[in-house]
Amino acid sequence: MTAPGGRRPPRLFLVECYLHAATPREVAAAMTAVRAAADLCAPPVTMRCCLAVPGDDSYFGVFTAADVSALEGVFDRAGVIFERIVEAATVPLDRVTELESAGLA
Repeated sequence: MTAPGGRRPPRLFLVECYLHAATPREVAAAMTAVRAAADLCAPPVTMRCCLAVPGDDSYFGVFTAADVSALEGVFDRAGVIFERIVEAATVPLDRVTELESAGLA
């Protein structure tokens, strides 16, 4: 699928990170560095949200980007280590039955 102008639309990714015994402030600082690096990226990498799981020393960022390598570059420039990056998809909860009947779920 190609977006207007001949470019592919951005894809959705989940980035898994670990920061042992991190405070919310430390997680916010790491994600602020990532966002600043993303703002300098072309094609754009956009942070959609960040979820922290303090009991597991982990946090997850949801991003849109053209590809994995663009996102890896952003994390490298920010100096933030990630465990893995996986492609993700949104699940439209109000359309689950419709998707199932179309064989897409």
